[in-house]
Amino acid sequence: MGAGVGGFIDIMFLASGVYLIYTAVMAKKKGSISGNVMLAKNKNENDIKDRAGFISYMYKRVLTAGIMIVIAGIIHMVNDYFIYSKTLTWIGIGVILAAIAIYTAAYLQGQKRYMRIQGNKKK
Repeated sequence: MGAGVGGFIDIMFLASGVYLIYTAVMAKKKGSISGNVMLAKNKNENDIKDRAGFISYMYKRVLTAGIMIVIAGIIHMVNDYFIYSKTLTWIGIGVILAAIAIYTAAYLQGQKRYMRIQGNKKK
C-alpha cells in the first residue's frame, strides 16, 4: 500500500486539520474570523450580533474538529506507510466523520445563534 493517492489524501487531511486549528487559535487570540471556515459565503463579520460569544462558541468546536482531523491524518499516514491495518483505516475514517459532524453542527448552530437575519442589520 503506502504512498500514492492515499498518501496525498492523508497529507490533505492533516493540512486541513492544521488549518482549522490555526483558524480557531487566531479567532480566539486576535479576534480575526476566517470567512471561509466560520462564516457562510453570504455572511460577513458585520452580520455577527455578539462577536465575542460567536468566537467563544466556535473556538472550542473548530479546535476540537481540527485536532480530531490531525489525529486521523496521522493515524492514516502511519497506517499507510507502516502498519497496513484495515481496522486502523476504519478508526481513522470514524474520527474524520465525527470531526465533520462536530464542525457542521457548530457551523450551523453558530450561524443560527449569532448571525443577524438578512435585512435586519440594526437590531
